[in-house]
Amino acid sequence: MKLRRLTRMALSGLLLAGLAAPHLTSAHPPSAAAWQAAKEAIWARELAIYNGRAKGDLAIYLASTAHGYKAWPPYAPLPKGNEGLEETGQRMAGKTQEALEMTFLDLALHGDFAVIYYHTHRTRLADGTPVDERFEVTHSWVREKGEWKMLGGMARVRPDRPAYSENP
Repeated sequence: MKLRRLTRMALSGLLLAGLAAPHLTSAHPPSAAAWQAAKEAIWARELAIYNGRAKGDLAIYLASTAHGYKAWPPYAPLPKGNEGLEETGQRMAGKTQEALEMTFLDLALHGDFAVIYYHTHRTRLADGTPVDERFEVTHSWVREKGEWKMLGGMARVRPDRPAYSENP
């Protein structure tokens, strides 16, 4: 009796593992084509988010977040979720003069999870105030139902540092 029960449990476990296997990501590195496709899709979403910001509209940003989203803006003491984006959107409403240049740096990809790295250079705030602010940004993205959604991120003021070198 115990053997039959153990056998059923083992077979049930194998069946569940088999059903879950297609949803697990491979430990193999992504192909160049998969990396390029993810980069293009995610970078296009990033550019659209900042284009919306320049118009004083964070709707695209909010529509791009995954369930459980949290990010750490450079001047916030703690990470914030969508409520933080909504507060920022209210403050930016009607302010459409932000000028921001973005520079793609790299992308890490593992199955349906990616981290994008880029620099931003803001020369004008949304209210038109001239500034010279440079940031380093990372955003983490997950693919939900075939669509890339932002799960989290962090931005910081870019520190002054010597020119990049492979050897510190």
